[in-house]
Amino acid sequence: MTSRNFVLPTEGPLEIHPLIRTMPLQPRRAPARIDPKTKSKLIVVVDTEEEFDWSHDHSRDSNCVRSIRWIRRLQDIFDRYGIKPVYVIDYPVVSQADGFKPLKEIYDDGHCLIGAHLHPWVNPPFEEQLNYRNSFPGNLQQRLEASKLEVLTDCIAERFGTRPCIYKAGRYGVGPNTFEILERQGFEVDVSVCPWMDYSAEGGPNFTGTSAWPFWFGEERRLLEIPMTVGFSGYLRKWGGPTLHRVASGSLLRSLHAVGLLCRLGLVDKSWLSPEGYSHTEQVNLVRALHQDGLRIFSFTLHSPSIEPGNTPYVRSKHDLDNFLSSCQKFFDFFLGDLNGDSTTPLQFKAELVSDLPSPTSLKA
Repeated sequence: MTSRNFVLPTEGPLEIHPLIRTMPLQPRRAPARIDPKTKSKLIVVVDTEEEFDWSHDHSRDSNCVRSIRWIRRLQDIFDRYGIKPVYVIDYPVVSQADGFKPLKEIYDDGHCLIGAHLHPWVNPPFEEQLNYRNSFPGNLQQRLEASKLEVLTDCIAERFGTRPCIYKAGRYGVGPNTFEILERQGFEVDVSVCPWMDYSAEGGPNFTGTSAWPFWFGEERRLLEIPMTVGFSGYLRKWGGPTLHRVASGSLLRSLHAVGLLCRLGLVDKSWLSPEGYSHTEQVNLVRALHQDGLRIFSFTLHSPSIEPGNTPYVRSKHDLDNFLSSCQKFFDFFLGDLNGDSTTPLQFKAELVSDLPSPTSLKA
């Protein structure tokens, strides 16, 4: 396996580009072409996982999933808006009754989809050293990454009666072998790519330059990548916004809080479509900016431990929880109301794009 950073470059929001050319196993790919006249679509992806202290090292013993008992706090909101979320679940959740039983009730009622979410440090087989680099599943040897995912999907199939076909790598940790593994194990959609983020300092993937536009990939199957909705808003976003943000984030200007200044002045703001750490205004500005560029599929993401105060940095108190849930509702009001968008699932969205599937000869090596 190469130790080179994993990069998915793009030249602009309307062009979906390949995996880095120096990758030893580069999946075939092609942009997913979406008519900009169509309604905007929203998918909701919940990283459904154990509670652990994000500020500490990873531990194989951190596998408590008691927060899942409060999952109805979210699901009731989704039901109210007619949203069918994808709960991408990891091994501690699916292997313990406290984790999978509340979700199975929702799944059996037809109100959600279940996907796979690989946290390698708590997912057998345990053959790798426990460190930051190996917390990104794409850094593992191909055989071990595949084995861990197979154990996870087998367990999900046993609990829920069907194998998952939607995948999200823990810590967004796709690697040079991930897409081949997904194709071989029968997955249809990946939602791991985190645009404009760089985790290479910890040995993880570097998505700098990657846009939120979906693309097809795979050698034999037609797999769809729906990246997370991360991008830029502000007056200067089209005139070097990413470059300005990167310079402002550098060591020379960090002490001057240049990133915050750009945001407060409305010049450049890098945001995620998430209620975790991002205000309603930032979420709306991001969606409006990307919608103006022509994006029509948006991914709203959050972590299940946030539904119980004290588990994540975003929800520390009852007050935080109320604001967190309110932020979700306010965004859904905006997207399904003001923007006149629709909710969908990754599989429904893929089905709508089937006619767009490129011919084998049109896929670039």
